[in-house]
Amino acid sequence: MTQKTTKRSVKGSDRAPAYSLYGESPEFGQSIFSNAESILVRSNNLQSNIDLHVHLDLYQFVYISEGRSTLISPNGKYNFGTNSLVMIPPNIEHGFYSHIETKTFGHVITLSDAYFDRLAQRGVLASDLAKYITIIEQIDREINPEVFTAIERVIYEHSSEHYPFILAREAAVLSFIVEFLRLASERNVLQFGVKTSDIGDQSGKGKIEILSQLIDRYYKTHKNVQFYADRMNMSVSNLNKISAKATGKTVHRNIMARNLEQARSYLANTNLSVKEISFTLGYEDAAYFTRFFKTNTGLSPIAFRRLSRRASPDGHALPIDQI
Repeated sequence: MTQKTTKRSVKGSDRAPAYSLYGESPEFGQSIFSNAESILVRSNNLQSNIDLHVHLDLYQFVYISEGRSTLISPNGKYNFGTNSLVMIPPNIEHGFYSHIETKTFGHVITLSDAYFDRLAQRGVLASDLAKYITIIEQIDREINPEVFTAIERVIYEHSSEHYPFILAREAAVLSFIVEFLRLASERNVLQFGVKTSDIGDQSGKGKIEILSQLIDRYYKTHKNVQFYADRMNMSVSNLNKISAKATGKTVHRNIMARNLEQARSYLANTNLSVKEISFTLGYEDAAYFTRFFKTNTGLSPIAFRRLSRRASPDGHALPIDQI
């Protein structure tokens, strides 16, 4: 998605032409570089078709805040619209088809491959994502506020010329990469042509791994099964079936088990009051938390703490796996 470009040859290849960004030299990809600008500035509001081309040394992230566009690749065409995020790695042929009747708004975030590698390749998913065009659709601002915050921060820092804007830009870009990788991991969307709604076609083992990661991240703040089903683009009933088959427990029971595990750890290993623990775990009513804990363990939180302290030879709390 470029407006001003420098054409570069691809030796011995019949592939689409290769472009650098805004007249940069062939050494551009070896530099530490990031850029963020609106679609309106970047490509005239997508009001012209962009033929197949490649960027040998650029990662491009296209965020559509409003409107729609069509991605073109040798694998076919793919329509995407409002609140979609597309990542195009280096050396992948792609183009865009505009919809003249639709005004399209959003931003394009561009990173040199050297910059992306330095910031992202420590992550497990980075090497996989680097191989494919990745499309994540229908990102919900209420469910994924951190993604939008990261995008907005990148845009803000790239519009700022105030010291220390270089450090601020790098921090913003790193945060954005983290949130993108996290969202891609949660949705298990790793290649062009796999819709987020197709996660049901993934293996049961993969879904359980994703569910486990989600519970570990959100068990304190989200105890409603619908939240996890929405994050995985699945119905509650289907998610419960997979959970029961793999773990012997429903999603709700797994969430509660994670809360109980952490509650036991707090009671055994800290001096936090029961009220403080209940609030930390997302229970606004300490009395409700106490009933929940006693119903599932047979002991009140205070009784559990006393028992765990007596079990320790020196009177200190035991590690949770010894209780």
